[in-house]
Amino acid sequence: MLKTVVAVIFLVSSSLGQSSNSLFIVRHTKNPHFVLSAAQMGEAEKLYQSACVVVQQELHSNKTLHPRFTVVLGSERNEIHSETELWLKEWNPKLFTEAVVVFSFYEMLPLDLKIQLTKRALQYGAATVDVTQLRQDH
Repeated sequence: MLKTVVAVIFLVSSSLGQSSNSLFIVRHTKNPHFVLSAAQMGEAEKLYQSACVVVQQELHSNKTLHPRFTVVLGSERNEIHSETELWLKEWNPKLFTEAVVVFSFYEMLPLDLKIQLTKRALQYGAATVDVTQLRQDH
């Protein structure tokens, strides 16, 4: 019986490398069996929830935010690599929280609005002319 309890505890603790709610996944580039400690995973989940609530409140939104992304530890640099991937050299709660805020903003911005804003930015960019260029043309 004791062996069964120990085995269950081991399996549960080893599965903590991923968020229990699968909103974010943590993996390591060099160690496929890497998992955050239970304390680190608990901290990550609290920071995740906190960042989502702060963004939601700041933007006065009724939408509950749940950005899904992957944290890749062991990277060569710290960066948000895409809309769904955070690269970190090592676990860093501040950078993780910052990324959750950014990913939450991504989630708040609907695809059609992203497309509309992109088109508008391209139009503005094409409409802008450098004064020195006007002098050269005349």
